[in-house]
Amino acid sequence: MTTVVLGSKTGIFRLNKTTWRCMTELESDVLIEVEDFSFFLHKFPLINASPVLQKIISKFSSDEDRDCAFALDDIPGGVHSFELIAKFCYGEKIELTTSNVVPLICAANYFDMNEDYLKGNLIFQTETFFSNEVLSNWKECIVALLSCEHVLHYAEELDIASSCLNSLSSKVADGKASYLRNEISWNGIACMKETKNLSGSGLDWWHDDICSLNLYFFKRFIEVLNAKGHDPVDISNAVIYYARNHRSKENPNSTGNWSVDERILLEEIVELLPVQNGATSIKVFLSMLSASIMLNTNETCIETLEKRVGSQLHEATVEGLLVLNSRGADKAVYNVDCVERLIKQFMEQNLHINEITCNSPNEERLMEADSLQRGRIGAVAKLVDKYLAKVAQDENLMLQQFLALGSAIPTSARPSNQGRSQGRGLSGLGLPTFFNFTKNHKYHPQLSDEQKEKLCQLIDVQRLSRDLCRDVAQNENLPIRVIVKALFCEMLDLKRTLASSGDDNTGTDVGNATENSDNLADEKDVVVAPSSGLQKEHKNSEAKKTKTSLGEKVMCRFLMTRNIWSVRKVKALLAQTRH
Repeated sequence: MTTVVLGSKTGIFRLNKTTWRCMTELESDVLIEVEDFSFFLHKFPLINASPVLQKIISKFSSDEDRDCAFALDDIPGGVHSFELIAKFCYGEKIELTTSNVVPLICAANYFDMNEDYLKGNLIFQTETFFSNEVLSNWKECIVALLSCEHVLHYAEELDIASSCLNSLSSKVADGKASYLRNEISWNGIACMKETKNLSGSGLDWWHDDICSLNLYFFKRFIEVLNAKGHDPVDISNAVIYYARNHRSKENPNSTGNWSVDERILLEEIVELLPVQNGATSIKVFLSMLSASIMLNTNETCIETLEKRVGSQLHEATVEGLLVLNSRGADKAVYNVDCVERLIKQFMEQNLHINEITCNSPNEERLMEADSLQRGRIGAVAKLVDKYLAKVAQDENLMLQQFLALGSAIPTSARPSNQGRSQGRGLSGLGLPTFFNFTKNHKYHPQLSDEQKEKLCQLIDVQRLSRDLCRDVAQNENLPIRVIVKALFCEMLDLKRTLASSGDDNTGTDVGNATENSDNLADEKDVVVAPSSGLQKEHKNSEAKKTKTSLGEKVMCRFLMTRNIWSVRKVKALLAQTRH
């Protein structure tokens, strides 16, 4: 640590417990009380260095009594600063250090110890040391800024704190950085990103030192970096690193209460993260969102995080979206309402971007923007399907919550089907979830037929892959209208396959059956019959060796798997396939 010695005398001052005495031939004529300490001094040295002390001494002196006494309670830096000032007035040796120079500058200004009053006065001496020795050195500047905490009002008034912050930010901007030294994480989630190559060691070389600042000065420092146009990725990494090092290492207590300090820290940190998309990983935003819900932060904090997540939702994973609900026995495990808001934020922001782009006269830019938007919406649609499949396993999940989330992305906004034969067709929204919701009544056995019908509105059967259509056909808990539609979609696939192989007649025979799929789906007079009856009818037809079309074979094979159709219905269906 850099030091400078002022004065040349020694042994003038003596301390006895809480009493300072000036050991000279002259008796003390002024008593000054500072906090719990008493200073027995002489008027002349004090008056010679400070116009403020001159006025105070004059005020408390009288012609009858040459001695005076008074108390000073609001000196910057307290008793330690006044001790140094008193020694300076007497010419005794004092050491200027990085840790005491800021309080001493404030105290010297408090007593107005300026150059006009006395050549080489304390303001000049301390400010020269501060400018030449402190601001030019990174470590010294950090120490000086830390010392500002104890004299904050005066340090702000004299621009000492601002000088330190500007010096530090300039050193970061001019720093030697190229490769990142450590991986930064929030709640165990890696979030460090590569940053621009500058010229030397790691861009994060300054993170550890900045973590020693309190939240107030850290915020000020980040604001200065932003104002200077510093790399937002580097700023984001620094903010997360600071949060990780300052948040409580303890779990909430048995009542579920968290530290107020932890809640405040998270609210402040969220405001500091750069606004540029991509500067902060969506994993970090999602982790902070989950923490903010558990900590019960203010609405502004949660809304800000939801907007940030919404803008990058296409980069999210299902695991990241599994935001836990606050505690409650009757609540769903995961916060589905929060995810629904995230999807709405995503859709609103993408539609807004689309409106702006549509006003552009550049056709190439329009095409690029449209392609980008479709890609993002497609990614989010798949993400929602997977998310629904996960949360549907929660027995406390309400039907209305599921339906609301399933409808969050309208079918019109979804990308067109890329080919059912490749198994990539979407299910309207969340077919895998739908099965979890109803198949064998594993998670929600209480669903009524009416509720199942509502759920089926989420399914666009024509977008199902062939495997999914087969799954629909084998699920006895699904409404019949959905099963029949799935059957004819499967037959349509078969028609296309046969047509491509050159068997046009058979393809036409199967294709004709698809025309009546909607009518079949709307039939209400389905009679449940034992499976034996169906199998017997099928065996009799084979015994007669009647030539059946390919469509009849498909229908019979499918209906045998259902075990719920009457013989009369089978005949009606076969009749429609013969034409």
